[in-house]
Amino acid sequence: MHKEVKLLKGLKQPSFFFYQLKEMEALKGYRKRIFNLFLLSAFIFGLISALGIGMDPLSKELTKLSPPSYELEKFMFFLGRIIAGIVYAAIILFVPAVIYWTISEKGEYRKLVIVQALVLLILLLERLTYIPLSMIFSLDWFSSPLSLGVIAQYITAKPWVIYFLGSFSLFKVWIFYIQYKGLKRLTEQKNWLIWTVILLTNLFFWSITAFLAYIDFSTLI
Repeated sequence: MHKEVKLLKGLKQPSFFFYQLKEMEALKGYRKRIFNLFLLSAFIFGLISALGIGMDPLSKELTKLSPPSYELEKFMFFLGRIIAGIVYAAIILFVPAVIYWTISEKGEYRKLVIVQALVLLILLLERLTYIPLSMIFSLDWFSSPLSLGVIAQYITAKPWVIYFLGSFSLFKVWIFYIQYKGLKRLTEQKNWLIWTVILLTNLFFWSITAFLAYIDFSTLI
């Protein structure tokens, strides 16, 4: 079977999409889709930066910098976010795919990357929701009403815990569903193993996200 990979179909009809993906002998359009995802991730990260979201640490330096220096800092921040978008896409696409490949008896690595391509699309969609939350409601990403971050802020004042629980949202439930459908079809492993690997992998990434937010990683790039 030599059909073209259509990622949007994977979001709409995951069961049928992964059935077709498993039967594909060649992944037509694979490189093009992955390249476009890198561009999309860089664009969304850059867009969020261009709108001034996440620039609070830099804004505090406004009175200390001359106008040219401040504009240069803004440009460097914007450039850093674009690079961050590219790195982010690479990590989401390839690192979990390697982990899932270790439990796969028949799944091809590139097909597991396609599973993560759907995950990346969902994560980028979630990032777009941060725009109205920040610009209209002045809320940080971890205060999204679609996440557990709001509840976390009522039960604890520990930043890391708030960031960690804020990483879990309705979008992550969608991701769990996509990953399970994909791994079940492609790896043919038992349910308990698939769910264990999915949960541990996602918990690891949420921990990293919380840690980077805790140390304010955005000021380093």
